[in-house]
Amino acid sequence: MRPRRPATTASLFRTVRKLGTLALLLIVVISTGCVVPQPRGGGRMERLVEPTTRRGYYLYLPTDYVHGDASARSARRWPLVVSFHGMQPFDVASAQAREWQQEADRYGYIVIAPIQHAFSILGEFPLRSRNKAFLRDEETILAIVEHVFRTTHADRKNVLSTSWSSGGYMAHYMLNQHPDVFSCLAVRQSNFTARVLDDHKVAASRYHPVLILRTQNDFAICEKESQEAIEWYESNGYKNFAWVRIRRLGHERTPDVAADFFARAAGVTPSSSAAALARRQAIEGNATGLALLAGKMEPIQRPIGAATPASANGAPPATGLESRERSLPRITTRRQEPTPKPVTEQLSSSSPLAVSVSSTVGFEPLLLVYSAECPSDWYRRGSFTWTLNDEVIGHGVNGQRTVLHPGDYTLAVRVALPNGATYRAMRQVRVLKSIGARAGEPRP
Repeated sequence: MRPRRPATTASLFRTVRKLGTLALLLIVVISTGCVVPQPRGGGRMERLVEPTTRRGYYLYLPTDYVHGDASARSARRWPLVVSFHGMQPFDVASAQAREWQQEADRYGYIVIAPIQHAFSILGEFPLRSRNKAFLRDEETILAIVEHVFRTTHADRKNVLSTSWSSGGYMAHYMLNQHPDVFSCLAVRQSNFTARVLDDHKVAASRYHPVLILRTQNDFAICEKESQEAIEWYESNGYKNFAWVRIRRLGHERTPDVAADFFARAAGVTPSSSAAALARRQAIEGNATGLALLAGKMEPIQRPIGAATPASANGAPPATGLESRERSLPRITTRRQEPTPKPVTEQLSSSSPLAVSVSSTVGFEPLLLVYSAECPSDWYRRGSFTWTLNDEVIGHGVNGQRTVLHPGDYTLAVRVALPNGATYRAMRQVRVLKSIGARAGEPRP
């Protein structure tokens, strides 16, 4: 037997450097991925076991479900969110259930997070096949969903497949394979591969609402595969498809956008506004995705003869632009609205541009949540500049600003289009002195 050569200083240095790089990567992923910054909800979360497969899962029941009376609980529809975790140990099922709690309370969602075995640091990644662990996860997920239907008042007609990170492999797959179970898809900074999907089953889910959420500073592999997912859904002619990339964020948890998208598909009205959602600013996306983040999506397109879902409280959902809260885009209508002839500047009552703001009068400190109302193709092609009393405060389609001091303010937006046309719109805002403030009291 040939004697083993002693390690050289150079080889030892390379080994240490590789280990150090891996350790640094693990620290970065754990510090950004495992942390769940979303506040806890007021409902009930528990770990359960599906009786036939003996697979564990986390169930969260929203506060109205837990604390409401039995008759109201049984009379109301409770849309179901199925959230697939990413690679263990960086993401786990319990973390998915925790991050959805606040959104579940806001919209009245029942949330389940199945424990999966295919996605771990020792599993196949990137996923390229329907391996045994993957297929076993599929089997147990279907059993868990059915178990929740039998033991809760979850709505069988409104079921979201959602994910974060490598959980996207399963989220895309479940909509593709089981469109009769899952009615909507919203993936967040997630992985994708077409190798596990069946093109022959596309027709059954072509009208299902689909959202792909990306962020400006996501991991390269997630960004690459998210782009592949966009191309796959567009090439397969999905009728209610949206994608959007959010400014500044990295590989972070963003259930608020997915929750809002699902609410629009299910016809659910939130019980409160989402501060996190108001802070999201898009840097690119298709017209539908940009309209989603601006709160101006049109109703979804449905197959001829398909019924429109009723709202959770029994009333029909709002449609069109009459309600920013509850409209979903007709995504197949990709035609661009006609752009007015180029002018140096246009500011009149007939301008296609207007400013929408949360409040024009309020007490200090006043939070202004604003967005531009304009033709939908401008979201993609236009360059936006927002000012407050001539101070630049943003460059997105929407945004927010807290005004600390009383006084009169002018909130304005300027949109420059590629053809040279420029449009401006403005709103006057008045901030009143707080009732409790004393004359001469120093301001912060």
